[in-house]
Amino acid sequence: MSFPAMAESSKILCELDGTYSVTYKDIKKTYLSEGIELFKNLARQTQQSLFLLQRAKTNFAEEDWQKDKMYVVQYWDVDTRKESFKSLKHTLDPSPAWINSNADWESTKTDTGITVTHTMNTGDVHPLFPDYEVDIYSISNSFNWFTGKGQISGDIWLNKKDGTKNRNPKVEIMAAGKCQPQKKKF
Repeated sequence: MSFPAMAESSKILCELDGTYSVTYKDIKKTYLSEGIELFKNLARQTQQSLFLLQRAKTNFAEEDWQKDKMYVVQYWDVDTRKESFKSLKHTLDPSPAWINSNADWESTKTDTGITVTHTMNTGDVHPLFPDYEVDIYSISNSFNWFTGKGQISGDIWLNKKDGTKNRNPKVEIMAAGKCQPQKKKF
């Protein structure tokens, strides 16, 4: 007698500490801004496009970024037997207003864990701010099976539809922490 293999669902809770940073400055026309154009034109993120985005962010002085602390909780539901993704919910405190909960997403399984990336297309109108178009929108949530650590990283760059300068928000989200099996505490 044989029984079909049932999926083993695991609920994982990750508690992350980090920062979100905001600047409204615009980068000057340099090879870095051209790198941003390359990043926007790529359908998927590559190491080269991520490198160029990081280089563009270094074009801003440290004092240009307004930094605030952030606490993030990720609620993962995964099939532990197949190491596959089922669902993810996350809460951010405080939650930056620029996050679009209805953004497109994609799940990627790696040798070490799972990453879920939320994206919007360049030129899309931001649903919460109809005066802004998306320049860059990418938020990645991930956890590692072996280290028991999770992280969230994100970049949201918006441009005014009317083309005015120096009020275009650029948001960077970075947080990391530990993950554990989700259990009720009360």
